[in-house]
Amino acid sequence: MIKTNSKPVHKILWLAPVFNHYKARFLNHLSNDQNVELTVLSGSGREGSGDEELEGDWGFQTVRVEVPKSKFGWSREVRQSLKSNFKNFDWVLVPAEKKNLLLFIYAIYLRQKHKGTKLFSYNHQFTKPKKGNVKRIDLLITKFIFRNLDRVIFYTEDICKKAIQSKLVAPEKAYWANNTIDTLEVEKFYDFILPPKEPITIVFIGRLIAIKRIEDLILFFADLCRKHEDKFVLEIIGDGPQNQIVKSTQKTNSNIIWHGTLVDEEKIAPIMSRASLVFVPGLAGLSINHAFAYGRPYATFSADRHGPEISYLKDGENGFIIENNIKIIEEFLNNPKKIEDFCKSAYEASKALSVNRWIEQIVVALD
Repeated sequence: MIKTNSKPVHKILWLAPVFNHYKARFLNHLSNDQNVELTVLSGSGREGSGDEELEGDWGFQTVRVEVPKSKFGWSREVRQSLKSNFKNFDWVLVPAEKKNLLLFIYAIYLRQKHKGTKLFSYNHQFTKPKKGNVKRIDLLITKFIFRNLDRVIFYTEDICKKAIQSKLVAPEKAYWANNTIDTLEVEKFYDFILPPKEPITIVFIGRLIAIKRIEDLILFFADLCRKHEDKFVLEIIGDGPQNQIVKSTQKTNSNIIWHGTLVDEEKIAPIMSRASLVFVPGLAGLSINHAFAYGRPYATFSADRHGPEISYLKDGENGFIIENNIKIIEEFLNNPKKIEDFCKSAYEASKALSVNRWIEQIVVALD
């Protein structure tokens, strides 16, 4: 693509240990911006976790290393590839995670040799442990990473403000760009409509892994079916190591429809059109954006380790953050007026989360 804008073009190398369909699509839109020339250095992703990569004619260049996410930050092959490409770029993104610490230190070394290249990240408020609360060591590592970056771009405005207030990052380095999905792809196949009155459909979208609490979803739905017979349908989009739970339940409940992994919005759109609610009991992230893009409210249980996208969810307005009373979901699903109001509110929230807005925020941060 020929860039004709008079503004300077940012040459960006984006390191992506996981190059799933969400990331591929919004990076493709970034690469089409007049101010950006993008190359993605990608790994082979998360082994056996239900991720799906897209093959496509992307607007960016790709450099592929067959290294899984768990080993990406420690891989000699990744470091060699970074070394070979580093000096060709104005900006290099290194994911700000503890598992990438060695790679990050190596990037600092390369920056000292190539003064024209700067480092940035697109990240959470701080590095997190796999389990439990954030510890002092997490905060120390976070401060070290942020101190050595030229720009720190946060996933949401909320966590950007918190990081500044906590003195984790210097205000002049801190920016934010709402983490999102490819809303333009959704718009190709969907115009906002309210869901049908019956059957009442619940949708789960995400990987079938333990942190998504698929068993709790199945138990809740089984209870609904006992009370209301054929009034409700559960449609599940996704795959992963816990797919056997879904397969075995389908044998005894014909109201559960499992679609497996779907990455094409053309196929997802009809399912979301039927949904009155997207319900992911476990940890929530970009599936919130996905639900809102279709104007569908979102429900999840309260948890300390949700993704930053949880800040988009306004409890009792465009969805629910459930503490103990799961009956509130059943009551909601039996209230057509509430479903209508929540759907409209979710769709309104999505307007601030567009991929075009995300591109603007990224480019501004790097100017």
